[in-house]
Amino acid sequence: MSYEEAFPQELREYYKKLFGSEAEEIMASLRTPVEKYYIRVNTLKTSRSKLISILKKEGLRPKRSPYLKEGIYFEREGPNFDDDYDPGLKKVVANKFAAESVYQGAMLYAPGVLKADKDIKPGDEVEIRDPRGLLVGIGIARMSAKEMVASTRGLAVEVTLPKFKLPSLSELESFREGLFYAQSLPSMVTARVLEPNEEDLVIDMAAAPGGKTSHIAQLMQNRGEIIAIDKSRNRLRKMEEELKRLGVKNVKLLHMDSRKLPELGIKADKILLDAPCTALGIRPKLWESRTPKDIEATARYQRAFIWAAIKSLRKDGVLVYSTCTISYEENEANVKFMLEKGLKLEEQPIFIASQGIGIEEVQRFYPNRHMTQGFFIARLRKV
Repeated sequence: MSYEEAFPQELREYYKKLFGSEAEEIMASLRTPVEKYYIRVNTLKTSRSKLISILKKEGLRPKRSPYLKEGIYFEREGPNFDDDYDPGLKKVVANKFAAESVYQGAMLYAPGVLKADKDIKPGDEVEIRDPRGLLVGIGIARMSAKEMVASTRGLAVEVTLPKFKLPSLSELESFREGLFYAQSLPSMVTARVLEPNEEDLVIDMAAAPGGKTSHIAQLMQNRGEIIAIDKSRNRLRKMEEELKRLGVKNVKLLHMDSRKLPELGIKADKILLDAPCTALGIRPKLWESRTPKDIEATARYQRAFIWAAIKSLRKDGVLVYSTCTISYEENEANVKFMLEKGLKLEEQPIFIASQGIGIEEVQRFYPNRHMTQGFFIARLRKV
């Protein structure tokens, strides 16, 4: 599948208008996993040098981030076969989410199977394809075709040859002990840009699954107070388990819609708004269905969260606004909206990506330039 087939025509035209000749390169990068897969050392429990030694003993090849002292990364392996490779095996079709996971080395579990050739039985070598026919991996069936489609749990296919390979970390003893959290480089930079300290009252307005919240907690050395908000009770429940695994103790979880934050009457020293977005920067993206209309609608939706943040920030307080998308409307345009409402842009203490479109002080991570997710960060002060 070419990028022309993977992205709607309106979105391709939008990208070409926004990014010019770089648009095709950006779309090509979005369709592959990140070249460097990052984890964050949990300094509440260990140090980077100790964790690197442990990971090496667990059979991995960790490398130190040159940007963050709590950052470790692993290099992506692959591609392991060409785009036109056809193994001619019995077929299992996975849903988009499961296919994107297999594409970068994950196993295929039964809930992710849409359909399978009827004669598949346990032990058969099979090829795994996404709903549009893209080959994402090859593996050994651990269920019959009927079981794969009907089961709500269990391993359907043991993947032996994914298109790309990123390390599998959740089964490691070091993971169970809470020594690290899998987190992208831009996401880690976001908490650093916030610069939380022990005396702060910090609010994370869209907190689950807890990556940035737990990073803020470790930067505060488990002191101060963090209020972490999410409107999904299920996601908060999982986040609570993550925080316990990581040994985080200064977070209060709150189940609510962050747009209603001003009703609590809280004035925070610092607020992180990792805004709900179109997620156009997430990698890998086997195909995209969103269009510019979705971008415009989401940007309007985000402004309700921005308003709530501004009202809940004390005078001279800091707001860090971030997204995992690459559109203009959800990023720079919303920053301009904040400037009109009395906030002032500030320089960021860590700046390792590119300047924004028309705004120098904001930070844009491009998937093709920085080998990361597409991401955006702005730091503003209420003056």
